[in-house]
Amino acid sequence: MIPAKEYDLAVIGAGPGGYIAALYASHKKLRVCVIEKADVGGACLNRGCIPTKALINSSSILSVIKNAPSFGIDVTGYSLNYPRVLARKNEVVGRLRTGIETLFRSGNIDLVRGHAKFLGPRMIDIDHELLIHPKHTIIAVGSKVSGLPGIDIDEKDILSSDGILEMKDLPKSIVIVGGGVIGCEFANLFNSFGVKVTVVELTDRLVPTQSREASKKLEVALKKNGVDVMTRASVEAVKKSGGLLNVSISGSKTVSAEKVLVSVGRMAATEGLDLEHYDIRAEKGSVVVNENLRTTVNNIFAIGDCVAGPQLAHRASYDGILACDNILGDSRKTDYSNCPSCIWTEPEIASVGLTEEEAKANHPDCKVAKFPYLGSGKAYLLGKQEGYAKIIGDAAGRILGVEIFGYGACELIAEAVLAKTAGINIKDWARAIHGHPTLSEILQEAAQVFL
Repeated sequence: MIPAKEYDLAVIGAGPGGYIAALYASHKKLRVCVIEKADVGGACLNRGCIPTKALINSSSILSVIKNAPSFGIDVTGYSLNYPRVLARKNEVVGRLRTGIETLFRSGNIDLVRGHAKFLGPRMIDIDHELLIHPKHTIIAVGSKVSGLPGIDIDEKDILSSDGILEMKDLPKSIVIVGGGVIGCEFANLFNSFGVKVTVVELTDRLVPTQSREASKKLEVALKKNGVDVMTRASVEAVKKSGGLLNVSISGSKTVSAEKVLVSVGRMAATEGLDLEHYDIRAEKGSVVVNENLRTTVNNIFAIGDCVAGPQLAHRASYDGILACDNILGDSRKTDYSNCPSCIWTEPEIASVGLTEEEAKANHPDCKVAKFPYLGSGKAYLLGKQEGYAKIIGDAAGRILGVEIFGYGACELIAEAVLAKTAGINIKDWARAIHGHPTLSEILQEAAQVFL
């Protein structure tokens, strides 16, 4: 007979949605188990946010060294040790992974290793070795990389965003298929490491979720640093020839490179759960939920990347807490209007709320105010004068959106998120005292321009 255990809550997936939900539920005195078939931390910790930002941090330090002479510091004899860069990335990931497991133990959360499969609304099979009987379940299985028809990802020469993180040696050249957030971050990263980079994007601009101004400025910055950018272009075939990959691009163009990175998005990783057999509705692989994150089965919730919406780690964590609150009886509805977007290119791009184009289409009376980094004393002394902060508001001074393009944008956006979430009027934002000299003054200046 297969052993069985009962829990108040079972969480399927230990990514930033799942582990945050589990810890929160444990603090609320629920008996919790987390089911995970791979490493805790999910795609974010193991194959996404953390390892890529560890690599980007190394590239940022390299950039500082290269520019040191302009600050009066002569640096000689430095070199890039890519194996050591990878080793540090793995050390960071390993340390954070251990930290999550330690938090599980301190919170009396059972970590169950294996594949989960629904046998009913209150019965989950774990590899035919254990049965879990939860009162409630949160599906937090995250997402997996998407591919392109006719292009076989072998994780050797043609890589996904997962496989490229394990690439042992830097290539001399790479073609990146997809100019979204992931593609542009890798383009910036490898370019800074001295790799010849070509980006091929199907739409008419890079990072199309951002404003056209930010997209254009990012394209200009990448091209200035030597990245070839092709928009309104598609990859039709990739063929190996003489140790190189010949990439056929629409318009009868061919680019040769040592490696190809396919970064065309991610899709929900719900396969194997047998959702459809137990009335848990899914569309195109994504679990269907209502505004409370409840699925079509009353006691089962779904969060994060496996649900339609922004595929962001911080959105998944937000979802995890919201789902737990609904399980605990505190009715909450999802609202992603204050969810920030962060892109770690150089310069960085961060935003919250509506873009300039969206605001003008939906709020004819809206006003757009912008202040340049060039006008900031702190930006100037840092040597980071490129960029702007943009505040979009309505006639009454309500914040509709904020976009920051420039150094430190991904940190600065937190102030804008807080202001928008709290409903602070732009007039009051302009009057808030900011420390000097700081980059945060750029936001205050933009608010004053709005007035």
